Amino acid sequence: MKAFLAFLKIDLKLARRNRAVLFFNYLFPLIFFFAFGFAFGRFGSGIILVMTMVTTIGILGTGFFGAGMRAVQEREENILRRYKVTPITPVPLLCASIAMGVILYIPTVGLMLFLAHNIFGMAYPANWFSFLVFVCLGVAAFRALGLIIAAVVNSSQEGNILIQIIYMPMLFLSGASFPLSLMPDWLKLVTQFIPASYLVTGMAGILQRGETVAQNAKSVLALIVTMLVGLFIATNSSAGRKRKPCGPPPSSGSWSFCCPSFCWAVIKPGAGRS
Repeated sequence: MKAFLAFLKIDLKLARRNRAVLFFNYLFPLIFFFAFGFAFGRFGSGIILVMTMVTTIGILGTGFFGAGMRAVQEREENILRRYKVTPITPVPLLCASIAMGVILYIPTVGLMLFLAHNIFGMAYPANWFSFLVFVCLGVAAFRALGLIIAAVVNSSQEGNILIQIIYMPMLFLSGASFPLSLMPDWLKLVTQFIPASYLVTGMAGILQRGETVAQNAKSVLALIVTMLVGLFIATNSSAGRKRKPCGPPPSSGSWSFCCPSFCWAVIKPGAGRS
């Protein structure tokens, strides 16, 4: 616990100095919020759809860019080199990164809710506690996936390519960009293998239909599996890199982004459909 708290304190200090972290945690979601809010937010319940979409985009951004690219950059700048000679395992470091992402992103969500209420007249979530818990779980799950990128790539160029390969399908096939109901049946089947689709489904249930976390147990379980599997793979990959600095090739970890949802889709067909 002492190691975790120490790493968390260090991460928060470094985050304040990293422009990329500040951009993808604060400015990036707000750009989409105002762009889509003024375009669609004044049409009935459009602002609720915008809030669902922008929150999901922000979570994906803080997960892949805020966690993945930041860790790669810190390794290239030799910030992480000092940890290689210590007996500390990668678990406290990775968990601190996940916790830092949650701490940094929650104020952004609160600000967007405030702006949506005062500018576009959106009512605050009926189950605000469920919404907060689900957002925290979503950030933790996708930061765990982002840390896999940091563990398996060897440079920022490789990391950026792998992030784009994974980020864009999750953005467009999860329902964050347009409703899953408009997709053909075969594409809906594909979305069951995408972790972000469970994030959108649960977010929509809580924000649009006033549901609780318990009523979205399938999405919650899928995100928990994603977080645990992502953390497990990132931990093992980081431990292997600590023993062998060159690390594995980027392709060795790319399958893990769909693995948690693949398992859940097999157990519960249709769990990711909206």
